[in-house]
Amino acid sequence: MSKKEDKEKPEKLDHEIEESCTGKFTSCRWMIGYMCCAARFSQSAIRQLIGMATVCMTLQRAVEHQVTPKNMEEFIANEEDFTWSSEFEGTVLAAFNFGFIASPIIGGYIAGYFGGKRVITFSLIVGSLATILTPVAARADKALLVFMRAVAGLVMGAVDPAIQSLWSKWAPMYEKSQLTTCSYSGLSIAGITTFLVSGYLCTIQLDNGWPFIFYVFGGFSLLLVFPWLYLVYDSPEQHPRIKMEEIKYINHGKSTSIKKSIHPPWPKILTSLPFWAIVVAHVTYTWVTSWVLAYLPKYLNNILKFSVEEDGIVSSIPFVGRLVSGAVCGYLSDWLQRKRYFTTGTVRKIFQSIGCVGCAGCMIGISFLDHNNRIPAVCLLIMGLTFQNFTSVAFRINHLDIAPRYAGVLMGVTTTVAMSAGLSAPFITSALIEEDTAEEWKEVFWIVAALNVVGAIIFAIFAKGEVQPWAIESTVKVIDPPIDESSETRPDVKSDLPAYIDVISDSGVVNPAFTIKDEDNLNQAHNVSEVYEESSTKL
Repeated sequence: MSKKEDKEKPEKLDHEIEESCTGKFTSCRWMIGYMCCAARFSQSAIRQLIGMATVCMTLQRAVEHQVTPKNMEEFIANEEDFTWSSEFEGTVLAAFNFGFIASPIIGGYIAGYFGGKRVITFSLIVGSLATILTPVAARADKALLVFMRAVAGLVMGAVDPAIQSLWSKWAPMYEKSQLTTCSYSGLSIAGITTFLVSGYLCTIQLDNGWPFIFYVFGGFSLLLVFPWLYLVYDSPEQHPRIKMEEIKYINHGKSTSIKKSIHPPWPKILTSLPFWAIVVAHVTYTWVTSWVLAYLPKYLNNILKFSVEEDGIVSSIPFVGRLVSGAVCGYLSDWLQRKRYFTTGTVRKIFQSIGCVGCAGCMIGISFLDHNNRIPAVCLLIMGLTFQNFTSVAFRINHLDIAPRYAGVLMGVTTTVAMSAGLSAPFITSALIEEDTAEEWKEVFWIVAALNVVGAIIFAIFAKGEVQPWAIESTVKVIDPPIDESSETRPDVKSDLPAYIDVISDSGVVNPAFTIKDEDNLNQAHNVSEVYEESSTKL
């Protein structure tokens, strides 16, 4: 058999398997994707809203209401006095991250034992309640405000590893990028909606407007719990409404462990360069994101001189680019791998490099602009954040490439390290912009650009796209039954379909392409030569 035929055979098989699973975007796995997108939206909205809320809460509103020294006393009597120092404002903006860093690793372990569905349900309930109660806390005491933000961060920190745990069971071989970017598009949608809606909520006369920012987004997260419980399940085999064809398509070429307990080989993980490439990329991405979410409204208001209403609109626009780039990059990434133009590792490095270098270039360009060049500055912001989201199909998915068995826990570890580093973003920015001048902001933009370049270089050198030796439990031959189960029953032919127990090895590894439903089909006839095909295909 020629090399061309060797290449075309697996491509044809993959295409036939994919085509046999109809209704792609209405399938159970894509419903999981949409719900993960909504959960990510809630997590991101609760995190982001504080940026616009602080702009609305402080006495910057006095300027907009044309308050003079003569009527200042009357104004303060009718408005909450949230006159904060730059240091305390940085503490409020970072409080969510303080709580966030404590839960991803624990959340990853819990999701491994009990499933991501339960973890995210708990996070949505507690996080939404903490957000809804934040206005009460802000008016009662400064420390209580910080505490409520930290509580919201604490429970929401478990969302990312729980989602990664779900995708380790639900993502087919050639849809990992599309499905994970679908779920992470919640960040972009939250950026669009949070800033845009918050800007208008600030103008409401009732209760000074700003508390409605917390009520609206906290209320959405609470309502999300109900469809989440109905639509989401921890694995395809547990879903009561999934079709047999989709289970087989999802599990084609995969091997999993039926054991819920997971014991990652930490000494090997901590000495693995591909793992540290993900850590560095995650750190640089999170630092930049933490800065954008916390200080973008302030930059637009104080340097580019946008009003509060304009601030909300302009702050949301860059996230439109992120949303579009996520969808496009997700499709292109899977397409490049399915066509075998590049290896998985090469595809991840390409998107990471383009995203980081493109974002760095835009940040440097913005640093030379001020309010006299507002339009070019906004355009560069849009381009910069659009480029940055290219990395959503690079380091964010790489956990599933190098260690699918430990994807949830490893996501928890990298998220914890990244958020710990991201804590410095508000404080460093606050220290650099004491006078709030364009020259001070220029230094911030150069730091952001430098971090992007570091993330690109380290990932390009050390990242890998294949399962690492320390993540392989045992060598398993995967049996892939046919996707099409439409054969007519022929009682004169006896099937050689093995019993369910026959596909479970002593090591506890089960062939996921074979389910208990197959046991019920023992009397159905199949041409044995067409039923099975042994494959050692790896993710």
